[in-house]
Amino acid sequence: MGIWTWPLIFVVILISAVSFIWTLRIAKKQEAQNDSYDESYSKTVENNPTMLNPIIWCYIISGVFMGIVIIYYIVLYK
Repeated sequence: MGIWTWPLIFVVILISAVSFIWTLRIAKKQEAQNDSYDESYSKTVENNPTMLNPIIWCYIISGVFMGIVIIYYIVLYK
């Protein structure tokens, strides 16, 4: 196993756990909702619609992680 295997496993587990908990919370709110209409968005989502998107956060986290790996190997083999 490589040096980055355990950090990568940790990041994947962390993202999966946060996404799973978030999905359960949204499902519970939707189940408790009486009418079929959506609720209004919060001010945070209205101002920054991509802020709470987990897919974008996965791309950002994996990009930072890969950047660290690339910089590490550039410095190591220079």
